[in-house]
Amino acid sequence: MIKIRPYLQQDWPQICRVHDRAQPAEFLGSCDLRAMTPLAQNPNVEQICNIYDKFVAYKGKTIVGFVAINRNCIALLYIDPDYQNQGIGKRLLNLALRLIGSPAYTIVMAGNQRAIAFYQKAGFQQLGSFKSHVSGYPCQFIRLIRSI
Repeated sequence: MIKIRPYLQQDWPQICRVHDRAQPAEFLGSCDLRAMTPLAQNPNVEQICNIYDKFVAYKGKTIVGFVAINRNCIALLYIDPDYQNQGIGKRLLNLALRLIGSPAYTIVMAGNQRAIAFYQKAGFQQLGSFKSHVSGYPCQFIRLIRSI
C-alpha cells in the first residue's frame, strides 16, 4: 500500500533516485539528453532543500514519488518509473492542490506530452510557452495554470 507523508531530511537520497530515474522520460523529445542533471547537482538544490514544501509517496521503506511546492507553484512532481500508472502522481497532485489553493501553476517541458496530459486532466490549461536552456542546451517549456 502506498502512503504519503511530509518529507524528512533522510529522504533526500531516495527522492534523488526517483528524480534521476524519471528524468530521461521527461527530457525525451524536449531537450538534448546530455542536459540532464542529477537532482543532487541541480543549480536550484538549495531552494529545493530549504524553501520548497515536499511530500513523499512511499511503500514500506521505499520512496516511490514526491512533490515539491512553493507558494502557488508545483515545482517538482516525479514518480519512479516502476510505480507509474498507479494513481500515485494523482494523489500527490491532489495533495499539492489542496495546500496551494487557486491559482496553481507549473512548468513542463514542451515535448513531455505525458506530463501535459496529466496536468490537463486535472484542470490545468496552457498559459504560454517559452524557450530557455538547461545545462547549456536549448529547451522549450510550457506554463500551465489551474484556476478554480
